[in-house]
Amino acid sequence: MNNKKFISKILMYSALASIPIVTVGCSTPAAEDPLIVLENGDDEANYTLVQVTRDDVYSTAPLKCVYKKEEEQEVYFPVSGKLIDKVYVSEGDEVKKGDILVELSVGSLKSDIADLEYRIKRNEMLLGYVDEEDALDRQNIYLNYMFGTSMSDDDKEKLNKNLDNLTKANDLKKQGYNDSLEFDRKELAALKAEYANSRVYAQFDGKVSKIAENLEGSTSNVEKCIMTIVDNAEGFFITEDSTLAGYFTEGEAVNMRISSGSGKGNYELVPYDMDSWNEIQTFRILTGENTDSLEAGDKGEMTVITDKREGVLCLPSDCVRSAGEDTYVYVVNDENLREVVWVKTGLSGNGKTEIVSGLSEGENVIKS
Repeated sequence: MNNKKFISKILMYSALASIPIVTVGCSTPAAEDPLIVLENGDDEANYTLVQVTRDDVYSTAPLKCVYKKEEEQEVYFPVSGKLIDKVYVSEGDEVKKGDILVELSVGSLKSDIADLEYRIKRNEMLLGYVDEEDALDRQNIYLNYMFGTSMSDDDKEKLNKNLDNLTKANDLKKQGYNDSLEFDRKELAALKAEYANSRVYAQFDGKVSKIAENLEGSTSNVEKCIMTIVDNAEGFFITEDSTLAGYFTEGEAVNMRISSGSGKGNYELVPYDMDSWNEIQTFRILTGENTDSLEAGDKGEMTVITDKREGVLCLPSDCVRSAGEDTYVYVVNDENLREVVWVKTGLSGNGKTEIVSGLSEGENVIKS
């Protein structure tokens, strides 16, 4: 159907329905422009009008972000196949550096360590006595030689022999104690290492953010993270969308909202260390409603300004209508009838649309 027949049919149907048709505007659309049919209404209607004003118009894009901490300790056991005997903390607990978090079953390990430590101390003490006993024995051998013999050549030879025998006997004693000590010390170090590997301690002051379920009574696995500790210092937000990184300026605040959880609320973030940005982008908290309640893993959404026009002519976006690729608004003519004005628009966003041409500042248009 050609355009003239199309228009004729619309005029005919409009006449039958008593619907007024107005296509007057500041500029006349080309022959291919679509016809604007006004809705049926009261010729004497009182319209709600909005003025064309100057304001900032900007478009935005959402960007997901996640709250992180400076330090996180992921807890693993260094050995597999051991029974997990005791968990000392729960999710949400505050811990201090050096606090025990969890331990494996150690069986008789504690008593074995205690026995070895006693045996080592005893042999160290006995080793010290050897030299004292050696001195006393030598003294007795000399006294016996001086007061119990005629100190003949045979007696002197016997003296030297007794001293040599004493030296050899005491050297054997000391060697025995030293060998025993070396063996026991190595065994003690191994047992202590095993005992140390059975326990995991907090590496810094922080908070338990996550614990694996049904941990006590299960079996250790070196590849399984059983717990996460986060530090008490203020954290930061990260994003992983490099496509929007170019819309940020170092130190310039951006709005962010967390919709649920203990950290729910509105925040202002500022990008930092942008020279190091790559796959991950980092943001510090400038202000926020519940910063003290934020927890690692909390998710928020930033509002990124992707384009902006400052101080331009604009209208509320719901005043601007589309007809194909063209845009128009309704105004009220002198006869209190709606009239179409064709306009050229620019940027749309934040509830406003930029008016490039077709209207002047202060003109009134009909609000939808």
